[in-house]
Amino acid sequence: MEAMNKLTPMGLFTIFLFATSPPLYAEDHEVDRMSSQTLIGRSFQRSLAYNILLRSVGSPVPATVPQTPTPQPAAPRPLPSPLEILRIQVANPEPPSIPRPSRTAQSNLSDLHPQVLDRLGKFDSHIERYSLMNGVDANLVRALIYVESAGNPGAVSSKGAQGLMQLMPGTAEDLGVSNPLDPVQNIFGGTRYIGDLIDQFGRLDLALWAYNAGPQSVKRKKLPAETKKFIPRVIRVKTILDRSGS
Repeated sequence: MEAMNKLTPMGLFTIFLFATSPPLYAEDHEVDRMSSQTLIGRSFQRSLAYNILLRSVGSPVPATVPQTPTPQPAAPRPLPSPLEILRIQVANPEPPSIPRPSRTAQSNLSDLHPQVLDRLGKFDSHIERYSLMNGVDANLVRALIYVESAGNPGAVSSKGAQGLMQLMPGTAEDLGVSNPLDPVQNIFGGTRYIGDLIDQFGRLDLALWAYNAGPQSVKRKKLPAETKKFIPRVIRVKTILDRSGS
């Protein structure tokens, strides 16, 4: 018992030292620090992970977490109203397109008699109207008037053909023309007549043949000498008018 009492202070001191000192077999281990990617990946809240990351590096925590702005598509431009389109057209008018004849066409046009062309111009509105009505080229009608009468509404041939387009009395009557010397009636009848002949024979040269010598001449295939000259003259005048933009 006395031995136990003597060892008690020493034993207590030894026990104290043993308890407070680290064990001899303990080894120091470095604690792995989490990377920022690992920290964010393990966090359920992006803002919480961001705050923890800032505290770990000693940076002040902002009030809100910065967000990368998402680019937004540009809003479609509204279409202009019809009124706005009209205002744009009025403010920026397009220059008028004026066809100009080439030098070749101008030189060819000078080959035609200017006084005859002036006469033709007086009946231009009637030529355009009845050509459109009968589906005939207006320059063909002008060429026929140029060759047949030289634009003279009172012309009468030795065979009895009358007016601008030289209608025979019987033909004029069939076409409903009461006065072949009236330029309006004459253009109406002559335009209708050449349109019917083109439909009947299907070719311009044959239609001109029939117009000058009669349909029976074409059917009998008898081409008079006068008609042989007449056909190319009409086609030539029409070609010049076409090239000149008339």
